[in-house]
Amino acid sequence: MSFIRLWFTGYYNPVQMYQQLRSKPAPQWGFYGMVLRAALDSLLLYLPLALMGFIPPLPSNLPFLPTEQYYGHLIWLSPIVFAAQWLLTSAFAHVVLRFTGRSSDFDQVLNIYGMSAIVVGAFILVWDWAWLALGGVNQYFMGISHLVISLWGVVIETIGLKRILDTPIWLGAILSFLSIPIALPFGIMFMRSPL
Repeated sequence: MSFIRLWFTGYYNPVQMYQQLRSKPAPQWGFYGMVLRAALDSLLLYLPLALMGFIPPLPSNLPFLPTEQYYGHLIWLSPIVFAAQWLLTSAFAHVVLRFTGRSSDFDQVLNIYGMSAIVVGAFILVWDWAWLALGGVNQYFMGISHLVISLWGVVIETIGLKRILDTPIWLGAILSFLSIPIALPFGIMFMRSPL
């Protein structure tokens, strides 16, 4: 199964996606998922916003990156943020699995979290553009909606941990849920809502 087919399988049958992912090169396919998710956001969200002259609703937290040009900077900054989130959340899951005496393969964990990133991240991109086109929502609605959509990622990652590493569902759910507060500070610090 090709990478693109595997990605789209994640929307209608995540169990099958992870069954197939088990035999794919690790961590390469997770890396491809994370890179593709970052590229989609950079090129299909932040580049158009920068070209249209949009200004983020919140000021830049980085004094050397002016708020007026922040979407332009997110074109190159968002892949770095997504890579850091992918590595940190995967490392957290791997370390906890090892400390609890469970089997873990860091390369496979990277594959699981990377494929989850592209499945959920591509949906969030479409979600953001749909709301941009409709108008009438604010950054707080978008932030809360992203957190709710992230719960879908928790389910997908839990399935992956169970199918590939035979992690108990309760532990996989906890690890996947805790990946949200691990990744969130990077999102708050560097990323900006498109509204």
